[in-house]
Amino acid sequence: MAGAFTKTQRRKGQVKFFRNQQIEELAEARLAELERLVGKPLTPPIPIDLLAERILELNFLWDQIDELPGEMILGALIPKKRLVVLNEKRRGLFQQKPGLERSTKGHEMGHWDLFVDKATLDHPALFGVDEQGPFAFRSCPAGEVTVLKILQSSPEGQELLRKMNSRADESSEARAVNRYAAAISMPKALLREEALKIDRTKWPNLYRLAEQFGVNISALRVRLEQLDLLRIGSNNVLYESRDKAVGQGALNL
Repeated sequence: MAGAFTKTQRRKGQVKFFRNQQIEELAEARLAELERLVGKPLTPPIPIDLLAERILELNFLWDQIDELPGEMILGALIPKKRLVVLNEKRRGLFQQKPGLERSTKGHEMGHWDLFVDKATLDHPALFGVDEQGPFAFRSCPAGEVTVLKILQSSPEGQELLRKMNSRADESSEARAVNRYAAAISMPKALLREEALKIDRTKWPNLYRLAEQFGVNISALRVRLEQLDLLRIGSNNVLYESRDKAVGQGALNL
């Protein structure tokens, strides 16, 4: 996942840092704008395409994105064109994994809303170099461990790995945009309301909740844990909160 800042900006330490509360507040503000636009309370699944197009003024396009050997790129952001590109080469993967398309879109929307300096988009680049090109890639550095081992075994492979890593998000940036994607797809208040209606100690209930919000189970699990609506103990035992997990652990001592 490559970040929404150029290498020059990263070297100068100009990458922004966002606290979780700031990200949640920005997401809530965008959702409030969307709610005013549609004229009624939002219900799951959240129409994030509408949010992107009408609130953030972004467009979507399916197109082929070149990948390095062993690399997987799901989408990219082209800031100057205000465009999110989904990788046509990975359309089959999107179809196989419900929720992946929404999370990829949310990821790129996060890059745009949190990290892109809109004031510089229409300014000419220095020396004719376009530093606002397609840089916000959502990628996995290598599909398989064996690929990584092969790449590491030669100078050419090490150079490929270096290039892949240079296209990857800074860790703080990845955390921020993933939090943003979760917050717009699974709004805190709305998810809490729906989650409290079910027995969260049963996996089938969680899968139905994930389907209701249009996300995959991994994304839902992380979001519920962020909101202290779920804890997973040993052997995948589910608890409805951290306190419940701690209390049960104490009883088992």
